[in-house]
Amino acid sequence: MADLLYLNTLRQREIEHLLPLLPGGARVLEFGAGTGQQARFLRDRGFDVVAIDLASSNYAKERLFPVQDYDGEHIPIEDKSIDVIFSSNVLEHVENPGAVFAEFRRIQRSGGFGLHVVPTPAWRLWTFATGLAKSLQAIATLPIELVRAPKGQKRSDVFYRGVRKAASGFVPRGHGTSIEGLSELWTFSRTAWRRKFRKYGFEVIEDHPMGLFYTGTPLLGSGISLATRSRLSRLLGSGAHMYKVIPGRADD
Repeated sequence: MADLLYLNTLRQREIEHLLPLLPGGARVLEFGAGTGQQARFLRDRGFDVVAIDLASSNYAKERLFPVQDYDGEHIPIEDKSIDVIFSSNVLEHVENPGAVFAEFRRIQRSGGFGLHVVPTPAWRLWTFATGLAKSLQAIATLPIELVRAPKGQKRSDVFYRGVRKAASGFVPRGHGTSIEGLSELWTFSRTAWRRKFRKYGFEVIEDHPMGLFYTGTPLLGSGISLATRSRLSRLLGSGAHMYKVIPGRADD
């Protein structure tokens, strides 16, 4: 729960940052809504909000808003009915972008646009670094955990669990659709995201960093204030980047 509270704090700041970009009273689709926290925030400020996510979402049991389940490909919304399509740290997980972006084009009204928040190379790099720090911490504490193993629990189980935790930071796993994480130093770059939007028929008309430093490893988590994270983003890079897109011509 502590990790979820930390994540919700970051997402709350992000949606507040994007609020001025939304036309008053717009009909908004949140694609991949998670707990629905951001959808609820928008609804409470007068927007007509529809939220969807996979039934298998990690946050399905933590929903704060009526999030509709969908099959991962067909968006259950009528044609030309959405003013703004919003997603937060979701597009990197989409395994069938051609189908999903085609659905975005189908449901978007004339004059509508998308606002998509996605991870950056800085997020990927510092996630590696903090993951390594956690692994070293696991190595250092493993002897203590073995000595203090709860009664009835095999020390071999404690040992293998500690080894797996220690190894996780040395083997960078992919966050998005990649099996490994190293390629995400490129695929999360501004150039790569802009190419991806263009490939699937969207033109980027505005983009900028979200201005918060954070990683995928909640090392210290809420122990670092948002004000400090904002300052750190100027030195270490923003954890996320926003792209405002409109339908355009797809690359062949």
